[in-house]
Amino acid sequence: MKSLTGRGSILDRLIRALGGTGRVRKEVERSGLFASRTQEAAFRKLEAAAPLVTEAHHAPVPVVTHSSTPLALNSPSIVRREAILGRNTRVAGYVFSLVYQANARVQASSVSVQRLYDQVLLRNLQAIGIRRLLEHRLAFIDVSASSLETPVVEEMPAQGTVYLFGANDGLARPHNATLARLRAKGYRIGLRSRGATPMPGLDQLDFLLIDIAAGDLPSIRDQMQAAVARAPKIRFVAANVQTQEEYRACAGLPFSYYQGPFITSREQLDGPVVDAGRARILEVLNALRGDAEVGELAALIKQNLALSYKLLRYINSPGMGLSRTIVAPEPALLVLGRQKLYRWLAILLFTSGKTPGLDWAVMENALVRARLAELLAECTGDLTPGERDELFVAGMFSLLDVVLSAPLDAVLQKVKLPAPVSDALLEREGKYAPYLALAIACEESDDLNIATLAQGIGLDMWRVNSFHLDAMLWAQQIGD
Repeated sequence: MKSLTGRGSILDRLIRALGGTGRVRKEVERSGLFASRTQEAAFRKLEAAAPLVTEAHHAPVPVVTHSSTPLALNSPSIVRREAILGRNTRVAGYVFSLVYQANARVQASSVSVQRLYDQVLLRNLQAIGIRRLLEHRLAFIDVSASSLETPVVEEMPAQGTVYLFGANDGLARPHNATLARLRAKGYRIGLRSRGATPMPGLDQLDFLLIDIAAGDLPSIRDQMQAAVARAPKIRFVAANVQTQEEYRACAGLPFSYYQGPFITSREQLDGPVVDAGRARILEVLNALRGDAEVGELAALIKQNLALSYKLLRYINSPGMGLSRTIVAPEPALLVLGRQKLYRWLAILLFTSGKTPGLDWAVMENALVRARLAELLAECTGDLTPGERDELFVAGMFSLLDVVLSAPLDAVLQKVKLPAPVSDALLEREGKYAPYLALAIACEESDDLNIATLAQGIGLDMWRVNSFHLDAMLWAQQIGD
């Protein structure tokens, strides 16, 4: 092992990045990280494609999760979320995992390399505060079956954690005792289905993820019926749902959860059709931008009973910390202030439609995007508080075309926006554009673009990772 522990080697970097002390270093060296030069070479190849960054900022190692973008040589990495919706169309959890391209390399290399990547992912999730998210959401975490016997899998909080294995991982009898122990401690187990191929160990599973692109609906229905016959309490997740049409088709099957890009897919974008509730909100937003007086704003709000009720419920909520109850729009507006009112109305646009559909899920995605952009700008210190408020609105409105099913330029014609917000949304330029672009890139797992954009605003990948989880938690609290 001497050749692996000198000259600032990969092993040195891994041990340091994983918080390794001298004791940990000795344990790793004694255990023999690589059993052969072939395994070492495989890891070096993987490390070149998905490098583990150094401990330059004493931060855990960011890793890549699901991505459609191949990793380039020496590309930085970052944790990314993939939303999972419940049958109520609300976000029920997230998938956290390595990119598919990296997974293929990992699975083709040594068990030691698989375990290392799983440890890096799990310890990063712990370090950025995943426990806070798991109080109200599920975390589906892709790991390899080879990591089942390692201590790190039991270091994650059991509540909300679902360990997700690939169809080729072989969750057979050798793992039964370990799976039973994990489930007894409160962890849950999921498996990615490989079509109609028989799957051993269904009785040890809590979730079965079925890729709906891998078969037609009748064969998927047959697969689900066969699984229920062997494991009556198993719950199904429709995976890789691309469009809202596919989502609606899946709704007729006994799926409990849905995952895929359908949540923010842009389909049937015609002219904007705005119902009365949203029309009133847009009218108040425009009056705010026109510096209308409080009395005029209150009069507009009073014309819509639902809007008045929502305003008073919001201003009297425990989070506002008021010592007395406010019973009229005028004093509510004075307490709230113009900037907070604008932000509240921007959020309300997403959930005030007559046919909500996926509005709540789109809203949470928009909240994460808007809050992440705002946190990034706050960290750099390059924008004033007022400008950060405008940036937040830009983040929210960047998905308004999805919820209104209309082209964004047509939607924005109905609302007065500051020029920098319009520039960021329509032209992708101006002082808000870099922050919004980085927040969007984090959703798309565009690794090279993330690295470039983060560097452009002077932030490292670890900070982006941390802010991303903070934004998710904030959006969850607002949505709930």
